[in-house]
Amino acid sequence: MQTLADLILYNGKIITLDEEDRIVEAVAVNKGEIIAVGTNQEIKEFMTDNTYKLNLEGKTVVPGFIDSHVHFVQTGLNKLFLNFTGVNSQEEMLDLIRNKAEKLVDGEWIYGVGFDENNFANLQLPTRWQLDKIASDNPVWLSRIDCHSCVLNSKALKLLNISQSILGLDKDRSGRLTGIIRNKANFKVRNWILDNIHYKKRVKALQIATKLALEAGITTIHSMEGGGLFSELDLKLLLEVKEKNPLDIVVFNQTMDVERVLNLGLNRIGGCIALDGSIGSRTAALKEPYADDPTQDFQLYHFQRRINKFVTKAHKEGLQIAVHAIGGQAINQILKAYEVAQKKYPRDNPKHRIEHGELIDQQQINKARELGVTLSIQPAFDYYWGGSDGMYGTRLGARRAKRTNPYRNIIDAGCLIIGGSDSDVTPMNPLLGIHGAVNHSNPEQQLTIKEALKLFTINAARATSEEDIKGSIEVGKVANFTILNQDLLAVSKEKIKDIKVIKTIINGKIHYSRC
Repeated sequence: MQTLADLILYNGKIITLDEEDRIVEAVAVNKGEIIAVGTNQEIKEFMTDNTYKLNLEGKTVVPGFIDSHVHFVQTGLNKLFLNFTGVNSQEEMLDLIRNKAEKLVDGEWIYGVGFDENNFANLQLPTRWQLDKIASDNPVWLSRIDCHSCVLNSKALKLLNISQSILGLDKDRSGRLTGIIRNKANFKVRNWILDNIHYKKRVKALQIATKLALEAGITTIHSMEGGGLFSELDLKLLLEVKEKNPLDIVVFNQTMDVERVLNLGLNRIGGCIALDGSIGSRTAALKEPYADDPTQDFQLYHFQRRINKFVTKAHKEGLQIAVHAIGGQAINQILKAYEVAQKKYPRDNPKHRIEHGELIDQQQINKARELGVTLSIQPAFDYYWGGSDGMYGTRLGARRAKRTNPYRNIIDAGCLIIGGSDSDVTPMNPLLGIHGAVNHSNPEQQLTIKEALKLFTINAARATSEEDIKGSIEVGKVANFTILNQDLLAVSKEKIKDIKVIKTIINGKIHYSRC
């Protein structure tokens, strides 16, 4: 007996991304599973009086978006903090802090996130003395947009009582702490700050992050939680509630404690296990000095022996590993560790990952392909910072800036490449990611629209061995759909970022509707 549909989408342009690359008019769903795809006429056979019929009116449907790199709870927390996204001057930033301080009682913390000094005329981070003038009675913590450096005022420095021997404390010519924190000191500060966020605020943050994801058409996230730059309390909360969340949440614990991950029943480890920092904070481990500050230290965060030991143990236990590596030195380090582990304990396609890999070169790409390593990239990075006149150009110089994020080289080499946002660094917005990949600042590295769409759909599903159940619109897969107000394949490539999500459907249920 033929299974009948409880949901039908019809009269649309449905981009299936199946093996035949079909575009169809309609799809039928029963109990959250796709039971048929085809023409309007073909899908009518599955219709009953009780079927919910959604007339697409020519709108485009794509497989439900997958964001492959999200710090989910922190994304929500940032909406509860003082947010400097879009602030283009240090004066404006300081005014916002001053206004906030005037509304708080003495001793209450001011948390600020998302600032980027490259948008300021003087290109300078504020110092603790500037913060003391406007908020002397309140401890202040300001996190840079990339999370790899921060600024504290004097009251916060005193409360945290940081050892002056720890790496990453910026000092002036007289040896005084400026309040600017990088490297390992930044990890210590972030852990202390974020571990002390109240549970109720964390719960609210998770609700906010879920709403943002659904509005962006996201149906699955790879959630990178805990670890040095975030809080293990985020992981604890997420594991408690994820089954009740409408999103499909794939959890990575950002720790090197393999036993802990196994005891939690997780089969993935890592995310932002940082082997280096970021280009914006000048803490990425480059092969050559920074163009705008050749004196800046850019060392690896760990010795090779430690990384080899961690990777080999996790690999032996059958875990999928994801590691943050941006500069050439860091990429070499993790590729070597993956090679050591695979030689010692051969596994069939473990799908280990490199997160970001902004400065990966052709030799490293070839090695990644040889080892079966997935490259997890964030195309919005190029949208925000690409080109010789962007942050990459400022930090690296025009020659190296042109070599950042070589998406075309990666695809042409046959590597699996997947897309994410690294939210809270850039917004959860796969359409912006697709836009960034298609409009790469280096034309030689631009992807086609369909290639870029695959980063956030079928490729991302393959990265977690879920391609049999999601990532494309095919019979037998879960009914995860993202409905768009414009035809992604026909719109001018410069306007991809302006496309709007109309509906987000997960397991056959509408969880977000714009109209």
